[in-house]
Amino acid sequence: QMADLQLTGRAEGTAPLAINGKLNPLAQPLALDIEGKVRDLDLPPLSPYSVKYAGHGIERGKLSMDVTYKVQPDGRLTANNKLVLNQLSFGEPVAGAPASLPVKLATALLADSHGVIDLDIPISGSLNDPQFSLGPIIVKAIVNLIGKAITAPFRLLAGALGGGGAGGEDMANVAFAPGSAQLSGKAREQLDKVAKALADRPQLKLTVVGTARLSEEGEAWRRERLKAMVAAEKRGEAPAPEAPAEPAVAASAPDSGAGGARPATAGATKSSETQVSDTEYPMLLKRLYRRADIPGKPRNVLGFAKDVPVDEMEALLLKHIDVSDDTMRQLAVQRGVAVKDYLAGRKLPPERLFLGAARTAQGGAPAPAASAAASDTKDAEGASAAWSPRAELQLSAR
Repeated sequence: QMADLQLTGRAEGTAPLAINGKLNPLAQPLALDIEGKVRDLDLPPLSPYSVKYAGHGIERGKLSMDVTYKVQPDGRLTANNKLVLNQLSFGEPVAGAPASLPVKLATALLADSHGVIDLDIPISGSLNDPQFSLGPIIVKAIVNLIGKAITAPFRLLAGALGGGGAGGEDMANVAFAPGSAQLSGKAREQLDKVAKALADRPQLKLTVVGTARLSEEGEAWRRERLKAMVAAEKRGEAPAPEAPAEPAVAASAPDSGAGGARPATAGATKSSETQVSDTEYPMLLKRLYRRADIPGKPRNVLGFAKDVPVDEMEALLLKHIDVSDDTMRQLAVQRGVAVKDYLAGRKLPPERLFLGAARTAQGGAPAPAASAAASDTKDAEGASAAWSPRAELQLSAR
């Protein structure tokens, strides 16, 4: 026979507690089906548990809970918990602690702009377990959530933006066209979401790491460079084929054919703004080809360069456009700068945005991934072994 229960008191000696429901205290084990509320439970007294499971004591913070608890006939407890953590702050790592988690990054990820963390956490345990205690169970649940936030922070951000956590890996990697350092429309939409998530979490910092790879992008960079040279020819700037990389390369994929559309896409920003039509391209390419001082040009009996088809002119010019490891390093830097500048343009404070060291790699192995504690890059690479041109985003706490 279940009896009605109404109980009030103080949890851990600090917080008002109210419990309502039904129970049978004579059952073995105890049978109950209750709802409970705790308001403003001070968390520092639970520091011994947080040191044990996270390696940090709790300096400040309050917990409010709305819970439902039900004990099955076998003594198994199941609970649904709505937790609100207010102004949670951890101390420095405790020497000799059994474990240490980057809890400051986790709280920065989880807390909103008011310092409030709103969670729904299921808790389970057995009343037959002599070690069963509500305090450590709460701490364990929070620590488990911290672990999930650390291993896949951008999934958490994607979920906060209404994506249910899907697409978190995509948020951590900003894709670029091969040989290009200009943001596509899709990349801008992605960064708009990142900017919103960061604006809602003022304790987060972001580091942008541009990447590039000569073995994968060398040819694409040459084609993008040729497009920039043709655009410069139209503007009357007449760049040389061996000119180095310029600050911004365009977004559209390279077009190797002779008859397709060829917007001017590589080179400085003004190059990407110079549109070269299909009609203009052969004439501009011919001017560039005639003036270029490159060996191997077919010549007539008078020693002048012969007219050759567009694809042959392209092939000869491309052959003499230098691309090197340093070229790829510049491209990687440009990608990082493009992402950082775009986010700065979305009014993120400069003290929260950082440009990381550019990464380049040769051969088939991917460039080293960012730490899983700061980005979802490792998960994204595990999903696909193929390397792709990108800038990687890494999160840290202020």
